[in-house]
Amino acid sequence: MADPTFAREGNIRFAGISSPGYPDDPWALEREVVRLLAGQEVEAYGPATLIFNVAPSDLPASGWECQVGTTITGLGRSMGRMSVEDYRGLHAWTIAHSGPIKDLTSTWRRLADHATGKGQRLRPYWRLALRDRRLADGNLLPSADVSVFIDT
Repeated sequence: MADPTFAREGNIRFAGISSPGYPDDPWALEREVVRLLAGQEVEAYGPATLIFNVAPSDLPASGWECQVGTTITGLGRSMGRMSVEDYRGLHAWTIAHSGPIKDLTSTWRRLADHATGKGQRLRPYWRLALRDRRLADGNLLPSADVSVFIDT
């Protein structure tokens, strides 16, 4: 298994819709966010993203709280169920996740242990980025990256 990678991500503006538990269709919520952003002077970029408010610990995925959406540029406005939040000074340890949703806890734990082993303090939120990577033959390969954020 690959080692976690470290990145200084800086500041991001995130537009998302709250979801109690892991959503049945995160891509539908992300599409709704993009629809609500239409007509605003913003641009969505990056993969569909879930930002979880607390560590997964031993809770089942149905007990997690998250925001589902996308990062944006510009000054987006909250509308209806969609809120816009700023995350500043982000530094993240990231690793690919393969496997079922229920195994996200062990992927998160691996990253959390890696960061705390380096003497770093975790921020209370973490991210799951859902990507589609195009293979050489043109087919899409779905993949997911888990990131934990740390204070520096």
